Amino acid sequence: MTVAGAAGLLVLGTAGQSWASTPTSSWTTNAPGPVSELELPMAFQSAPDAAGMYFAYYTTLESGTRPYAGFQPKPVDAAGNPNLQAVFSSFNAAATTTDSHCSYGADGGAGVSCAVRFAYTKGTMYTLDLKRASVTGDTQLMTGDVVNASTGAVVAHIGSFSLPAASGRFKKSDGGFIEPYVTAGCGQQVTVTYGKPVGTEAGVSTTGTLPTVTDPASGSCLSTASTTTSQGRQVTVTGNAFGQAVTR
Repeated sequence: MTVAGAAGLLVLGTAGQSWASTPTSSWTTNAPGPVSELELPMAFQSAPDAAGMYFAYYTTLESGTRPYAGFQPKPVDAAGNPNLQAVFSSFNAAATTTDSHCSYGADGGAGVSCAVRFAYTKGTMYTLDLKRASVTGDTQLMTGDVVNASTGAVVAHIGSFSLPAASGRFKKSDGGFIEPYVTAGCGQQVTVTYGKPVGTEAGVSTTGTLPTVTDPASGSCLSTASTTTSQGRQVTVTGNAFGQAVTR
């Protein structure tokens, strides 16, 4: 698969635009302590063939530095296939990268942002597979891939970056958010299913409970409705301008 560099792919926000209130998520792996690998699964049942919403996970490390990872629906590709963009980014000014899927800068600030687009099948569960892959001296390598949750096959490489080794492992539980990162997101409706997160440390994997999504009391153009299915926690996110004409 040929993939453009992250600088040509990644759009996390719009200058001068603020989304202070968004639906938030909460998740846990139920691991006994920090983990070196996180598996965060999600399926898209329906999504517009356009940019607008970011389904993000916080993946805080032991030091408190907080990489983000998640999925963004994107326009169809040249063959007419629906596309997702997978993101893995660090806001740590000490982050470095030599990965062609990554570029320096994170949402207008310091850090590293990595991204890849891939054709996806609606209803298929894809896992963000994030790892503290190695530690060499005072540096640790962080990697991110998209994996088909049913087959275990790697679908796409998101990217990799290095952090100070003192950054540590992933915390066993964390949160996330659903952001309309461009105005068009307020005019869209997306239905996703969150699967159970998995944390692995020293070869031992622990499976968590289904994430929950909570709406803010006010200030967001998005609202959510959740139900539990055999696949996981299904969440429909609707913008308050859904069904109206929105300039993309």
